[in-house]
Amino acid sequence: MNYISRQRLVAPLFAGEEERQVVLPQGKWYDFYTGKYVGEGEVITVKPGLDKIPVYVKDGGIIPLWPKLTKVDAEKHPIEIRYYGAKPSIYELYDDDGETYDYEKGEYLRIPIEVRVDSEGKKKGEVRIPEGKSTWSYGDFSFKFMTK
Repeated sequence: MNYISRQRLVAPLFAGEEERQVVLPQGKWYDFYTGKYVGEGEVITVKPGLDKIPVYVKDGGIIPLWPKLTKVDAEKHPIEIRYYGAKPSIYELYDDDGETYDYEKGEYLRIPIEVRVDSEGKKKGEVRIPEGKSTWSYGDFSFKFMTK
């Protein structure tokens, strides 16, 4: 399974720095914000501004995004699922009621999210809610393929 902690690379600056050298691990990496290819197993220079921290996502990265909320409520919110690269991938999204300890009794969902890539490079995303179950937190799911 792919998990966000293994999919992203963040490059912070330290006091007095205006740019920073970042070593990208093996694999193809993409800019989180634009989906632009940034490199593969090489050293790159990043020049962040005050409004944007450099974040990179590995090929096949699936990142679910929830809308910005000012308060937690019981409504179901839409999820944007961003996908980066050209490598097929599977991710599991967790959900529970967010209020009780019922997850300790098995009352939670693991929602498989899969992106397949055909021989022509066409991408198709699928969210599979387990049969007979419904989500507590998530409403509509939409895919945004960040790379062509």
